[in-house]
Amino acid sequence: MAPIAETKIVLAEGYAWILLEAVIICIHMLITGMTMASVRKRFFSKDFYEKHFPQYKQLGKVMKPDGGYPDDGQGRLADKLSDEDWFTFNNYRRAHMNYLEGGFAVIVPLLISGLSYTRVAFIAGLVYIVAREIYSQGYRRSGSKGRLIGALILDAALLTLWSMALYTCFHWGNGLGGLQRLLFLISNNRYSIFDERAFLLTRSRFPFFL
Repeated sequence: MAPIAETKIVLAEGYAWILLEAVIICIHMLITGMTMASVRKRFFSKDFYEKHFPQYKQLGKVMKPDGGYPDDGQGRLADKLSDEDWFTFNNYRRAHMNYLEGGFAVIVPLLISGLSYTRVAFIAGLVYIVAREIYSQGYRRSGSKGRLIGALILDAALLTLWSMALYTCFHWGNGLGGLQRLLFLISNNRYSIFDERAFLLTRSRFPFFL
């Protein structure tokens, strides 16, 4: 089997901030979900249970006035809400769920693109976090129509991160030639597993972005 060229990575000093940004996104995602707690407590109170489900005391551990769990906005409990409360509850829920659905779509490209384009990736990550908060606030306040501004900004940040991440992967793989060698086990006489001339990511390769 032909050896595959070794890739050595030297991290820029600023990459630690990329890692911190990824952690902040995770924390921000959790906080967005925690806003649901106050809404659940307000809508699915003890009075709500006594009015719509007076048998809850007989159900023991199965049903408790605990914020409407496990109803996710489409179940039997939420069906008893007024139209306004139902929309408010589900707007809060969608703001959180959309963040969860897009979590990997931002964190993975951020970590990859940050290896090559540390400064730009960090800025794009900041833009994404701010835009995500605008998105969530707008969704909770005005429903789907309130998310437009935040969605446009965070989508622009995502496209930037995706583009840089894709190019980083392509470049590190030595382009189509590297892919061909990987798939068809074609030997590359220029490199060996211990060849010091193998691709080395350094500040000199990307002086502006690092």
